[in-house]
Amino acid sequence: MLDLRLLHQALVLERHRSFARAAEALHLTQPALSRSIAGLEAALGERLFDRTRQGVETTSFGRMLLTRARALVEGAAELERDFQLFRGLHIGTLAVGAGIFPASLSAGHAAGRLMSRHPRLNVELNTGDLRQLVDQVLQRKLDLALMELSMAEEQAELATEALPEHPGAFYCRVGHPLAQQPRPSLKQVLAYPFVGPRLPQRIAREFLQLVKVGRIEPDSGDYLPPVKIDSEPMAMDVVMHSDAVGLAPLALLAPRIRAGYLLALPLRLHWMHTRYGFVYLRDRQLSPAALAFMTEVRAVEAESLAVAQSVLKAIEPAAGRSLAHRGD
Repeated sequence: MLDLRLLHQALVLERHRSFARAAEALHLTQPALSRSIAGLEAALGERLFDRTRQGVETTSFGRMLLTRARALVEGAAELERDFQLFRGLHIGTLAVGAGIFPASLSAGHAAGRLMSRHPRLNVELNTGDLRQLVDQVLQRKLDLALMELSMAEEQAELATEALPEHPGAFYCRVGHPLAQQPRPSLKQVLAYPFVGPRLPQRIAREFLQLVKVGRIEPDSGDYLPPVKIDSEPMAMDVVMHSDAVGLAPLALLAPRIRAGYLLALPLRLHWMHTRYGFVYLRDRQLSPAALAFMTEVRAVEAESLAVAQSVLKAIEPAAGRSLAHRGD
């Protein structure tokens, strides 16, 4: 019988094409991995890999075997996951990916609440490029992702569930020259260095047409700010200590606004809101852990939206009244 553990190690070696990198990914020593591969080759009576100066190359027999082995290893992983589903939340696992804004607004908070109720639950939270999150959901590496929905809606294999839209705002430090402007225009705001993460296609072209700062990334169609920082707390730190301006959900800005460090500018444009939600495989049963996490996220999102409403009312009362109907 073939050892699935050894086949998994061979698949990782095929992907990395280096014993050193594969051993690191597997959390093994390089000699231990070499012994495993040698043992597998001896059991099969065939070489799976050729060792060259350029790295490890898979033999023709190895390609045939590992193509079939991949389905076996993935099937075993799914069987183990289904077994955990049957046993429920107490010893289950949860793998979640999150974009920049949901990671800061609700994912960590919700995971903490879930773990306080189920301390034996194994949880993995990942943040990263949104396209990588889509791929990881499709490859079954993540149970679900919290991310910009426009990035996933064209994938027929994926199901989506929208969460309430959070109003966004441009912000600057207290004492910034813009603080003297009662109603600054977008052109006036973006006369200062603009700091923030990449923005999705649904915003990108309209944003660039309004003010010619930043650029559109050719491969993705995303908008890249002049000062790109894929961490909202870091972007706020930069803004607090310079004349730069940023753009973020009001719920994220609220603590620093209330502490007197940042100022939300009274500039409201129709695209200045989040549009993220849950993304998961349509034909894959969600685990009890995933369903419980989603329940926690919905509760945290509702609390965050209430915070955003109170801040928005302080900036512009009419806008605050209209917000109450968004995301219902």
